[in-house]
Amino acid sequence: MTYRPIRTLARILRRFAPTATAMLALSVSPGCRRAAAPEAVHVAVNPPELSQPAPSDRSLIDEEAVLRLCLRGNPTILSPIFATTAQDKRVRDLVFDAPFAYNGDMNWIVFDAMTESFEESADHLSATIKLRPGLTWHDGAPLTAADVEFSWRQLLDDRVPVKSGRTGPDQLKSCTAVDERTVRFVFKEALPTNRLNMMFGIIPKHLYEAGLTDDPSMAQNDYYNKLNRSPVGNGPYRFVEWVSDDRIVLERWDDYPGERPHFRKIIIRIIPDVHARLIAFERGEIDEVELTAQQFALETGSRKFADIGVVATSPCWQFNYFIWNMNGSNPFFTDRRVRRAMCFATNYSLINELVFHGVFPKSVGPFTEYRDECGVRVDPFSHNPNRAAELIEASGWKLDERDGLRYKSITIDGVAQRVPFSFTMLLPRESESGIKIANVLTEDLRKIGIKMKTQVLEFRSMIALVRRHEFEATYSAFKLGADPDRAWNLWHSSSRENGQNDGGYANPRVDALFEKGRRLFDPQERRCCYAELSKLVYEDAIFTFLVDTPNLFGFNKRLRGLRLTPRGPHLFEPGVRAWWTPKSPTPTSSGSDR
Repeated sequence: MTYRPIRTLARILRRFAPTATAMLALSVSPGCRRAAAPEAVHVAVNPPELSQPAPSDRSLIDEEAVLRLCLRGNPTILSPIFATTAQDKRVRDLVFDAPFAYNGDMNWIVFDAMTESFEESADHLSATIKLRPGLTWHDGAPLTAADVEFSWRQLLDDRVPVKSGRTGPDQLKSCTAVDERTVRFVFKEALPTNRLNMMFGIIPKHLYEAGLTDDPSMAQNDYYNKLNRSPVGNGPYRFVEWVSDDRIVLERWDDYPGERPHFRKIIIRIIPDVHARLIAFERGEIDEVELTAQQFALETGSRKFADIGVVATSPCWQFNYFIWNMNGSNPFFTDRRVRRAMCFATNYSLINELVFHGVFPKSVGPFTEYRDECGVRVDPFSHNPNRAAELIEASGWKLDERDGLRYKSITIDGVAQRVPFSFTMLLPRESESGIKIANVLTEDLRKIGIKMKTQVLEFRSMIALVRRHEFEATYSAFKLGADPDRAWNLWHSSSRENGQNDGGYANPRVDALFEKGRRLFDPQERRCCYAELSKLVYEDAIFTFLVDTPNLFGFNKRLRGLRLTPRGPHLFEPGVRAWWTPKSPTPTSSGSDR
């Protein structure tokens, strides 16, 4: 997959050329000015030592070091088959291994720490893996092919609430433990995505099977609540504790069959507030910090930051957006004209200047590189209040001059009622940018007769409502997977109840393109299929796409072995497993285990 250049980010990064370090300019937009720094401060940007691989001589590595990572909120659950949020998956990938993974180029690979061999049939209808001998779970119980089969069967059990996890594995006709180490996958049909469909989390059968009689959902009673919160895995780190709103602690597993990880312990701090995260980083309390646009543009030039950290940037498959619930549970967003009006009402340039400091490029939907390659053209939405008002008017929402609000007659429970266009936008407490963006949209909508209220919730509570479609609108960010078929979960109509199609979107042509795309083996034909799909998703305005978000990170300058992919520094192999720090008599971090 190719990546679009992030031109606005590139202009900022020119300040760092041609050397690896340069002064971060502290210029800001009008209305956001602050005092200039009293001295010129230099900070390294993408320094080569950050990606330096670990030496073969492990005596040069500080293998007693503690790595301090950070999450912006609590995970929802730590079982690999239930994992849906980024927080869930970050922990999962350190505690659990699976037979397959993505590498740093975002290509599917056989993960050799768990899998000895892989063979696919010539007709693409079956595949066989052989697990490595002697695999165990963290509790010492054998890990066998039966665990793989059991995990797949539970994913397909309708009583188990694994909406997003079911998409993909449900394309397998069977997953069978042939013997203790051999698993045979049989696919429903020959698909280029079948390799991806085998990428599901593996859970220990001996623990999860024990409580099925009392709780077949594996998610409701005390036994499973404890097991899902204190997981027994098979990855390089074993779970130690989870203190809500504070930390998750993992320890290196000495019996790990793969390459021994370099850090003795990983402490994952839970810090929802973006400012608190940066302060913690500058104090050496965490070793990584995902930077906001403001922090990147204005605050990494401080002496505190430069003394301890470096900056790393790269393109990323992430976009920020508003999502409109169009499933009929509210009277506002089922009409395509209304959703398009929301897009025309959005002041993109003002949002980018006030919230993102001009750093992030405007988003025009997913898979734009495919559109460019295939000659598919879209007319990007721009801020056009008059056009927004025309579309709202045409959809039947009439302006009442007495109070400046729009009203429409809606039949509710068989009775016609005059309803004002007044809705609530759910916002995650952990996202300061979402609150700022909503403030801009609130004012823009007020001018065309629409009242938008906001409700700020902790992310875990908000996402629970969104997954149940119990919302009218919300703000979020999403990071696309390595294959466009993974967006099936977002926009195919079948994913409204069994996936992440939270807005209840249904377009027969989009469904047909998804179904066609997952059957095309020719790469160019596939790209053009998803290019057309991308155009429809954008023009149907199921999301109001705001900005594309590049990777912007600060890392403690003691770290080595890092790589940024379009999915960031995590969720691929080796990822964090390759990070290391040299032995040093004067470490840049305190070394505390707390």
